[in-house]
Amino acid sequence: MSEISPGPDSLVRYFVLTVGRSGSSLLAATLADAGADFGVEVPRGWDPRTGQMEGREIKIAAHHYRRAYDISIGRKYAFSPALEAKFRIHRARRHLKRALTQGRFLKIGDLDLVVQPSFKLGYSPRVILNYRQLEMNLPSLLVGRTNVGPDQLAEEYVRIYRQGLSLLKTFGGCAVAYNELQDRERSGWAHALASLTHLDEEKLIESRNVRLKGAIDPDNVRPIYPHAYALYEQMRALEGSAIPPSRQVLRTLNNEAN
Repeated sequence: MSEISPGPDSLVRYFVLTVGRSGSSLLAATLADAGADFGVEVPRGWDPRTGQMEGREIKIAAHHYRRAYDISIGRKYAFSPALEAKFRIHRARRHLKRALTQGRFLKIGDLDLVVQPSFKLGYSPRVILNYRQLEMNLPSLLVGRTNVGPDQLAEEYVRIYRQGLSLLKTFGGCAVAYNELQDRERSGWAHALASLTHLDEEKLIESRNVRLKGAIDPDNVRPIYPHAYALYEQMRALEGSAIPPSRQVLRTLNNEAN
């Protein structure tokens, strides 16, 4: 696999942030069909119960960043939390460096913990939030992750999308809902992605239409977790919009370029 050569836009990286079961495999394959480089082979189809378009190096990097995060909040640690956290971050950084040379688009769980380290490594991140109402996520998540209860999954949802929104508004990006991808009558998601990534909007729509298999969620499901639903509503408010990087990010990038 060839590495990305240097160039004016070569340091931009797109992070597909999702809690899972939100149409992220469809989204990633649609992006790849339109020319997005994930550094992995694009599948013709997939098992909807599993993730796709996830590179080995970014998967390992995210795993170690997640373990370091767990240590920082006191959840999991070995004999010496400080030493294990240092080890995890060192390993994560090494694999992240590799992942960032292998593709311009990255998808895996816990990417909310990876965006800032990528910026520290000199890259210019963009955030693509892929989301779904938690109450519609939960059945698949509970069946697929039987060692994690609904309250903990709700906590992860809130963490990923709360941090994701902050990262999006800082580094730039857009939000793509599960229901947008499943509805052939809606194209705002494609406009936002095209504006953000410079991929062809018509190609995005065409690929989505070819690959589409799912059904639209009902929009009148009463929320069980109010904090999660509030984040869902904030993401919905971004429909069809591409958010540019903040002036703080642009200033930092300009200073590094000069």
